[in-house]
Formats: sequence, structure tokens, C-alpha cells
Amino acid sequence: MNTMCVSRWLMVSPKGPETCAENGALVHLRQGDADGACGPYALMMALLTLGVLERKEITDMNLWDGRSREGKFRNALISHGALISSGTNGEDLASLAQHFRGSGIEAEHVTGSKKQLVSKLRDALDRDGIPLIGVSWSKHSGHWMMVVGHQGYVHEGQYQLTHLLCLDPSTEAPRASLWNAVIEVFTEEGQSVSRGIYSSNHWGMDGNTSACKLDEAVVLECNEE
Repeated sequence: MNTMCVSRWLMVSPKGPETCAENGALVHLRQGDADGACGPYALMMALLTLGVLERKEITDMNLWDGRSREGKFRNALISHGALISSGTNGEDLASLAQHFRGSGIEAEHVTGSKKQLVSKLRDALDRDGIPLIGVSWSKHSGHWMMVVGHQGYVHEGQYQLTHLLCLDPSTEAPRASLWNAVIEVFTEEGQSVSRGIYSSNHWGMDGNTSACKLDEAVVLECNEE
């Protein structure tokens, strides 16, 4: 039997996913809402979800006081080019998230095999963490998304995760679900969906499927009482 699990931080709305944090903000950011690359977009969506950033703050970064945590975060983005054109890796994103330690945010950079990454993502969601996943389609084409849930198959009491449900900053916000992209990682038998380095399948709102690789992840958790 198929089963599905989604983040308890999020709820659907006619305008797109909203956080269940006190501010109730829309969490999806698309290129143009902020001047940055996919890594910072995904990170800021996670911070919105956890309720430590306000959407109005993100869409007008120039007003941030450079002495505040938000201002230091913005300056760190600018310092390594993330708000211009340079890409970001998992270490970059985990470091950027450290600007919000005072709000209880902890960030962990995760590497390893596909099975190890998927296991870590599932565990994070089960603990109400917010995972970010870095994927690539070639040596020169990578992307970051926020993982909002997973789908899998239960047989004789054993659960096999088969799909990651993702919120992708490169496409429009979903209006009838929490995700706008899917990564198929394993079959119901626990095997990779295809052979080779790019052994997973990705598709978005257009339904076009492309082979991809899970590269790394960053897990954010909020431990503020």
C-alpha cells in the first residue's frame, strides 16, 4: 500500500503553501522575489517555514540593518556572490543558517550515498526538521529545493521510501498541494530507478522527467522552546 507523509510545518492555501508558524506566511519564493540563486531561495523558504524570517523582510532586504542577524545574513550572501550569480553548496547554506542560531536554528550539512541522504531526509521530516536537497543533472547543472514530504510503499509492515516531494524555487508555487516537484529515488523493492550516476528521476509542474543525482543535503531544525 502506498503512503505519504508531509511536513507538519506546512498547510495548503489558494496562494501556495503557508507555514503553520505564528506568522502564517506564504513560504514559496520564486526567482524575482529576491535577488539570489536557488540555494539561498531554498534556505529562505526553510527559514520562513520555521518562522524565523518574515516574508516582507525577504522581499525588501535593503532595509535590513547591517548590525542585525538579518543584515549580517544578507551581507554574508553578498560576500560570496550568492545574490548575484555564484552557486552555493551545502557548506555555504549551513554556514548562512548559523546567523539564526539565536532563534534556535541548527543546521547540519549532510553528505553520503543516496541511501544515506534519503534516510537522513526522512528522519529530519519525522523530527519536524526542514531538509534542503541539492541535486544535479550533469557536472555543470545543479539545483537546490526544499523537501516537504515523502511517498513510499508499505509491505508487511516495512516502509520503503520511493519519492521525495519538493518545493522548487525555480517554478511557480503549487496551489493545490505543498509541492511542485518530485524526485523518484527508489522502486518499491528499494532499488534505484535507473543505473549509473544519475540514478533518480526528477519532474516538475510540466511533467517532463529527467535523470538526476542526489548530491548533498542541509537539514534545518528549530530548537527554541
